[in-house]
Amino acid sequence: MEEEKQIKDYIVDYLLEGGEMDAVLADWLAASEANRLQFEQYKQIWNESRLYMSPDAFDADRAWQKIQTANRRRSRWYQLGRNALWAASGVAASLLILLVLSLSGVLRRDTDWRVSMKADYGSRSEVRLPDGTFVRLNSGSDVTYHYNGKEKRREVCFQGEGFFDVAKSEEPFVIQLANGLKVRVWGTSFNLQAYENEPFVQASLVEGCIELESPSEKRLMKPGEMVSYDKNTRELKTVDGILSHSYGWLEHKLYMDDMPLSAICNYLERWYNVEITLQPGLEEKHYNGVIQEETISDVLDALSRLSDIDYHVKGKHIRITSKN
Repeated sequence: MEEEKQIKDYIVDYLLEGGEMDAVLADWLAASEANRLQFEQYKQIWNESRLYMSPDAFDADRAWQKIQTANRRRSRWYQLGRNALWAASGVAASLLILLVLSLSGVLRRDTDWRVSMKADYGSRSEVRLPDGTFVRLNSGSDVTYHYNGKEKRREVCFQGEGFFDVAKSEEPFVIQLANGLKVRVWGTSFNLQAYENEPFVQASLVEGCIELESPSEKRLMKPGEMVSYDKNTRELKTVDGILSHSYGWLEHKLYMDDMPLSAICNYLERWYNVEITLQPGLEEKHYNGVIQEETISDVLDALSRLSDIDYHVKGKHIRITSKN
């Protein structure tokens, strides 16, 4: 992983310096045709981003306050270019173009623009939004960010699980979720679990302030609080528990605090991109402890040692049964 990052640093330096080829980069290109094709893809992304961030399009009267001098513009271009190149290794080409177009909105606040990111089952993603907000996405999650230039409002559609570090701004940052729940955010760090196929939404506030608004009530959260939203009753309820356990996935851990096996299997299906079937009667078997994410077999071995269950694997399908 570190070697790959170093290569991308060499590519960024090459593009910023106008074509000075480093020996390390030259050797990497000569090593394989796959490397050369990857390099050409990076160059194409870079050229697209420079086109949409041309100095000719810069409007000083309406630019972000952060972009005030030529040196700072250069620094900003460098970071945007680096982010686009790093994104290229794991994101589809259509999404990369969308990302480049969205990032160009940093220079124009009076227009509408969007950026989207998705983490498929079996993977995780992270994205730096154009306003500076940093979002880490757990498996099976997606986020779409829309800057509404007319209303000066940051709007987000989200499903799944994500950890948000929201950039401070006078412009509202509003997350719209299913079943009528809205999350209004200020400069804030929090974990949000809102999978479409789960009956509850849970917000865990690390610092700052967020407001949950359901069709029937509002709840202003304080740091350290966890609040659950029942999609069926549309009620908000404070949740007891250890705050850090709610975002243990950032460290590849699953904390099982009296967690039913059915809920554990939901996590495993998303994390490992598998399909798990439970023998009837096992759904409400509860577990306590912590799973350190390794292979699916390692996890299932640990669970079988903790209780009288067995498992059978056929491709991506896993069946969990009681031990005979």
